[in-house]
Amino acid sequence: MTSAADAIQTSRAPRDRTIQRAVLLIVAIVVFGTGGYTWIEGWTPWQAMFFTLVTLTTVGYGDYGLSHAGERFTALLMIGGIGTVSYTASQIIQNAISRTRDPEKRMRQQASKLRGHYVICGLGRTGQHVIAKLTQEGAEVVAIDKDPKKVELMRQRGIIAFERDATSDAALIMAGADRAAGIAAVTASDAVNALICITAHAMAPDVTITARAEDDASVFKLKRAGATSVIAPTSYGGDGIAENLLRPEVARLLPGLQDEGFALQFAEVKISERSPSRGQNVEALGRAYPRLVFIASRDAEGDVTLRPEPNHTLTEGEVLIVAGTSHDVRRFGDSKRAA
Repeated sequence: MTSAADAIQTSRAPRDRTIQRAVLLIVAIVVFGTGGYTWIEGWTPWQAMFFTLVTLTTVGYGDYGLSHAGERFTALLMIGGIGTVSYTASQIIQNAISRTRDPEKRMRQQASKLRGHYVICGLGRTGQHVIAKLTQEGAEVVAIDKDPKKVELMRQRGIIAFERDATSDAALIMAGADRAAGIAAVTASDAVNALICITAHAMAPDVTITARAEDDASVFKLKRAGATSVIAPTSYGGDGIAENLLRPEVARLLPGLQDEGFALQFAEVKISERSPSRGQNVEALGRAYPRLVFIASRDAEGDVTLRPEPNHTLTEGEVLIVAGTSHDVRRFGDSKRAA
């Protein structure tokens, strides 16, 4: 894994170092010229720097009354400096053209800056729906798929996407899986999803991995492969249809079962050491967010409390699950992220 990461980093490093060296060389030439004219002609630093810049850019200048020593110094500066300026300009232009022609390089640079994002492996209908939901919630996403058309579609929508095999270490490293908040294996193949889970779990054992299972029999296998949770669309869809038939009013309130604006939204908030909710009780939070329903709480030891009592005090490491309208849930979640 380390060698793959090093290879990715090394592939973009030489060009950046070349530009940095060229810019530093120009700065050195300007400093050299400024110092030279100040010493030889006795000019102020500003006059010396201005004359140096005029010389390097070849825009022309009037008679500054140079001494013979100053003329010789100017000739030396022009020979070395103008060539340096031309070289630097060509490197910058070449780098800009290279980035335009190589969109994946731009994607790699953007992905390398992300932390706490989500990596989506597979850009079928399920993967695209997951990405739409995540971006709607303001999350940052990186997608991986072998289909160039699907990858290009995601890029046009402003999503960082790679045309790669998501089962490979290099693809997941490129997507920053080890720095992600979660990974989704949602290709149409259970076998491919299992390989993604194995690779991702070995690389980032603490990252949440959600997998899609086409076959109900694959659910247990995917969990053994490292998936934190497994979703079977056929079972989930069947449950949704049955719920609509049996309890239509309940179904209208559940997200995913009805495409209604008033569907309930769920959120989970982990209480950290710096969380403003640490040490508060449910009653105090209820006053601050009166439209939220506090459904359950799981403490650091894994014990779950359904419908926590008003005097229940939140402790570090506890996870609180709430439900409400999308606006209220988002406001509650944003207040925790800002802490």
